[in-house]
Amino acid sequence: MGEFNLIKFEGKAIEKLIDVVSKAIGTLYKPRAMRKEADAKAYEIETIERAKSRAIAEGKLVEADTYDRIQERLLHREVRRQRNIDNVSEIAAQQLNNDNSASDEPIDEDWTSRFFNIVEDVSDGEMQELWGRILAGEVRQPKSYSLRTLELLKNLTKREAEAFTNASNYVISSWNSPFIYKGQVSDFLDKHGLSFEERLLLTEIGLLQSDVTITRGLKQEEQDSLIYFESGRYIIKALKKANTTENRIEIFRFTKIGEELLKLMNPNPSEQYVRDFCFRLQAFGLDIEYAFIESRLNEQIQHTLPWLRFTPT
Repeated sequence: MGEFNLIKFEGKAIEKLIDVVSKAIGTLYKPRAMRKEADAKAYEIETIERAKSRAIAEGKLVEADTYDRIQERLLHREVRRQRNIDNVSEIAAQQLNNDNSASDEPIDEDWTSRFFNIVEDVSDGEMQELWGRILAGEVRQPKSYSLRTLELLKNLTKREAEAFTNASNYVISSWNSPFIYKGQVSDFLDKHGLSFEERLLLTEIGLLQSDVTITRGLKQEEQDSLIYFESGRYIIKALKKANTTENRIEIFRFTKIGEELLKLMNPNPSEQYVRDFCFRLQAFGLDIEYAFIESRLNEQIQHTLPWLRFTPT
């Protein structure tokens, strides 16, 4: 990973990030800057060095060798931890570069302390990427990620992370409420590539809700109503005619922690999965059109035009 260089990064969000990291580590943040905590470690090392010298002077060579190994282990651990903090902070900086949309609200100090206590021991590159994006998200908007989310992610295994990443490809959202369309038959999602074992695993670790009877309602209205759904690069427009019967879509819901972690994902749904969802809406009598999302800015979506009419094949 390239060296983090403050000169190359600009914007309100970067300034806030530098302030957050600097307060967390006790000194102005820069690449390879040792944390304030390292002052205490340096004191420990100095104490060990004095004890080693006394042991040598007294002819206690075995004891002196033990002090040597303690010193080497301490230095190795702290260098590794500092490298992890550097990498995560650099990923956050890349996410925030030239971003002037960061909230002026400060990040909670307990949150910051917990965050850096966790990431100092995160060495896996893919997990560092997730933690860097969490830090960037919290800089933009504090309280985006709860302490519970940090603790769950801290204990997330590679297998669990891969299962959640796969599940994110099946997320459909409307009114900022994400869900997975489960289909009308039990093996619907299995056929599309999200296995029962993965769903069970995500339920066990607290990312999917355990209630399998949840549905998403499409209410009866006195006037025609438009309902928008998003799934990856797709945006779907559903027209529900006035006074048509209320309909309910079979879904799996995410927990609060699951919804927070979904902000880190870049879903890539299959076309057939999206088409099957549209087909279900069409079966309710809704008029369906879709387009492709080109960009998002402050919750505003830019998409292709004209809208394309959905025709099942």
